[in-house]
Amino acid sequence: MPGSQRKSGRNQTVGTVPLDQMEKSAQPPVWLWPNVLALDAPLIALVWQDFLARCYPGALDVSERAVLGLTVWCIYLADRLLDLRNPRAVAETPRHLFSRQHQTLNRSLLAVALFADLVIASFFLQAAVVRYGLFMAGGVCVYLAKFSLTGVAAMVWKKATAACFFTAGIFLVSWTTHADPVRILGLPAVALWAVLMTNLLSVEIWDMDKTFAQGWLPMAGMVAAGLALHQSHWLRAVTLSAACLGALNLSGRRIPAAGRCLLADAALLSPLLF
Repeated sequence: MPGSQRKSGRNQTVGTVPLDQMEKSAQPPVWLWPNVLALDAPLIALVWQDFLARCYPGALDVSERAVLGLTVWCIYLADRLLDLRNPRAVAETPRHLFSRQHQTLNRSLLAVALFADLVIASFFLQAAVVRYGLFMAGGVCVYLAKFSLTGVAAMVWKKATAACFFTAGIFLVSWTTHADPVRILGLPAVALWAVLMTNLLSVEIWDMDKTFAQGWLPMAGMVAAGLALHQSHWLRAVTLSAACLGALNLSGRRIPAAGRCLLADAALLSPLLF
């Protein structure tokens, strides 16, 4: 689930494409297509939403799954298009290079996804879910305006906020259907937020050809807490994701940045093992 802020610098960095190769760059490899089309984030959101419904049983129908996937996809597509308002960097990540070279395609995908999202939400979602969803949509608009349009570079705050919205979207349906959501879902939500934030922050730092030397520390704490509590499959999955992210940060540059980013997204698919 990589972040979207572009990087600049005089030299090519790992996982980026230099400016003089932008126009003649070949199409990305097959394994990068989910990332360049911003499909990895919706997949991760849907995996955790389904896992949440299995761990803490609650109603979850096809329309609610569809709206979450489409909404996350719209946000990521919009974020990347807004990033393109800035001047070209000397080196860009493959996802931003693809977005720059295929802006019409991205705009078309965004329009179709947004239209489908609005139709499904208007006719098939419960009223309570729609109300909370509209409140979150307003927050997302503020987020995009603050961090994309104004170019605010507060990386930690941006990633923390993005992780909050991502977690809230996953928990939205369950939160509206449980009688005591704070007691039942509070700890699972905080645990997932911490893992998502570390994923986003790690990928952002790796894209700048830096290492996140302290990135393993919060994940080590998560692993310790998960092993101590060991209450549910949810915490086991979070613990496994945290362990993988911690290991990736400890690896430093032994794994190329592009490989680390791909593995960081794969680490968030741990619910598929439970």
